[in-house]
Amino acid sequence: MRKHLLRITLFYFLFELLREVAGNISLWVRGQPIFPWIHSKQGAFLNVGGFFIFLLYPLAAYIIFERGFRKSKRQTLLYWIVSVGIIISIRYSIEELLYPWQFDFRNYWAGTPLLYYYIDNIYYAFLYSAFGIVYFFVQNEYQHQLKQTQLMLENKQTELSFLRSQVNPHFLFNSLNNIYSLVYHQSDQSLTAIARLSDLLRYMLYDTNEKVPLQKELEYIEKYMELQQMRFESALPANMEITGNPGKAHIPPLLLIPFVENAFKHGDTSNGNQIHIKLQANEALIRFYISNAVSQRQKDTGGGIGLENVQRRLELLYPGRYTLQVQETSELFEVELEIRNDNK
Repeated sequence: MRKHLLRITLFYFLFELLREVAGNISLWVRGQPIFPWIHSKQGAFLNVGGFFIFLLYPLAAYIIFERGFRKSKRQTLLYWIVSVGIIISIRYSIEELLYPWQFDFRNYWAGTPLLYYYIDNIYYAFLYSAFGIVYFFVQNEYQHQLKQTQLMLENKQTELSFLRSQVNPHFLFNSLNNIYSLVYHQSDQSLTAIARLSDLLRYMLYDTNEKVPLQKELEYIEKYMELQQMRFESALPANMEITGNPGKAHIPPLLLIPFVENAFKHGDTSNGNQIHIKLQANEALIRFYISNAVSQRQKDTGGGIGLENVQRRLELLYPGRYTLQVQETSELFEVELEIRNDNK
């Protein structure tokens, strides 16, 4: 709270300084002496004393609203009214009861009546209290927006972590199925497949940053394709074409693999059909394209979270800065993704 009180004091000081300068410019224009209050002891005391007394209005208003407004608005308003009365009484006591030249103890009405002080000071009470009250509401709204932003970021990170955790078991399930098939057929490639899977799991578990170099994601895809190669006796029915400068680009980990995994799982790689992967990347833009022939065999009834998962991650990480197009015909399934970098 101390820093807020200092800010209110600074704002009040600047306001009073500008008001004093404007008032003296007006006197100078009319040919009257500037700073007339410095020529008398009483005037100087009243002006300096009034400066510090008026400062109590915004400070008291802010403290009262800060401590009580969220709990009880009615009680806060009551406390503020009481504080105004106390501050006016303080000013009256200083300016009337402590001035022998202004207050005659033998005749109360020789000085300014207390009621007049209250009526006369209501304007100043509202004016200067407004500084503290307005500052409280502005600060309160700022804190509220800050908390909302932090909460949204926390929710976003939680959802992203959940979405990524979905990718891991989904991929692991499919990879283990492939390795199971190799082991079942007593393939010599079983141990190599397990080693490749170990490399992939290391990437999945330890690269927890929001974004990684695109080159890492490409290495991951290549190892995944090596793992898939073990299913085929001939050359892998897939090709990947990379252009641009992917070394300067960054991407969320495991963002592209669901597309590749989906192509191998549901695509038709028989009769010479190929999975085509194209990637064009630089610091400003990433374009990814993949296509595969549509398999006519019955698809799994379970799973299928990959594309929906990627769609949601893109919405969270690249709102308004990505384009995802998925087109499917009876013969061909195509995915085209474009991501525009944050800094461009």
